Parts: sequence; C-alpha cells; structure tokens
Amino acid sequence: MDYQNLYDSILYAYTFFGIDSFPVDCFELVRKCGFRTVKYTDLSNKKKIACRTLSNDACFLDGTLFYEAQAHPQRIQFTIAHEFGHIFLKTDNEDACDDFASHFLAPRILIHKYGYQDAEQLHDAFGLSYKASNRALMSYKEWFRNISYSATRKPTEPEQQLEHIFFPEPNLIPLMEGIVQPARECYTENDEDELDERSNFMKFLGRWREDLGFGIAEDKWLYGNDL
Repeated sequence: MDYQNLYDSILYAYTFFGIDSFPVDCFELVRKCGFRTVKYTDLSNKKKIACRTLSNDACFLDGTLFYEAQAHPQRIQFTIAHEFGHIFLKTDNEDACDDFASHFLAPRILIHKYGYQDAEQLHDAFGLSYKASNRALMSYKEWFRNISYSATRKPTEPEQQLEHIFFPEPNLIPLMEGIVQPARECYTENDEDELDERSNFMKFLGRWREDLGFGIAEDKWLYGNDL
C-alpha cells in the first residue's frame, strides 16, 4: 500500500474539514460540504432503485447524499467515508476507497499513539463496526510491522503531521538510556542476530508496559532516535 499518497489525501481531508476529535461524524462533514441529505425511503421507487444500484447504504449524486436510514449507523458512516474517498483520491477504484475509509476513520498512527490493542477499543474510539474494527486492527499490525522493518523506522510525513493535530505538544521526557536499537534491515529466517536483538527489545517493552516507560520505549522503536 502507498501510505504516502493515501495519507497525503487523508491529511488534506482532516485539514479541510477541521477534524480534531473521534469518532469522525461523516454526516457533519456532508453538511460542511453544503450537501443535502435524503433518505432512500423519501425517494420514488424509480430513484430508490437507482440509488441502491450504486449502493445499498449511501451514495453521492448531484450534491446530495442519499442513504438508507435503516442500515446500521456505523455501516453508513463507513460508506460515506468511502464516498469521500472517491473525491479526495480522485479515483473510481472501490478497493482504494475502502482503504481510504478505513484509514480515514481510524488512522493507524493514532491507533498506535492512543495505545489501542483490540477491536473493542477501535469500535468504541473510532465508531467502526466490529467487522471494520477487526480489519483495521489487522491492518494496523501490518502497518506497524512495515515501519519496524523500514529503513527509517518512521511513519510517512503526512502521518506525522496528522499525529500532531491530536498530539501537538512534543514529548519532552528524555529517552531512556540503554534501549537496544533494532537492526534496520528486513528480517530473514537466517538473521538470528537481528531476531535476538528484537526479542530483547520486546522483553524490555514488557517490563515497562504498565507505566510511562512503555510508551517512551515503543515510540523509540517506531521513530528511531529522532523524537
């Protein structure tokens, strides 16, 4: 996945809408755009069929959001975010817009910064359905793994800017001494030294899990020495 381009678009959307809290209220974003909202039940049968051909949950047409009011609210929110994906990504690719919706509603950098570890927490914090929460959690783990094995061990620049919207104050607590720096190259089955180093680092995290030290150590792993 191209996180750089994806989060360029998400950062632009957050800045455009002035989003600074969760869960994101997609209906409020629709109103900020000046779009009307119309329930499927208020449409003629012909128009209702036309809308449901596009989506059973919601769709944008001619400056109007048409939506199925009887659908699960979290499903509607996701569908609206998906539709915004078409706008901000400027694409007709449905998979790309699903990715946009998931990351837009639950940015992976913020899952990390808030320390969420299970789907229940994502459901409560970001207003995702349980199905979407589980997918976001698996995606977060992949996101974290990719950063851990990248050359810079840092999120993309737009992700860091997005983080600063919610965590504007720099971390002024000095980094603890003695934290083992992980190897920068990707892990292979034969690379036992790197595996040992990573194992030692994770054991270190475990000892600090219940206090502030865990957060500092985890950030050192994610960001390297440049906090």
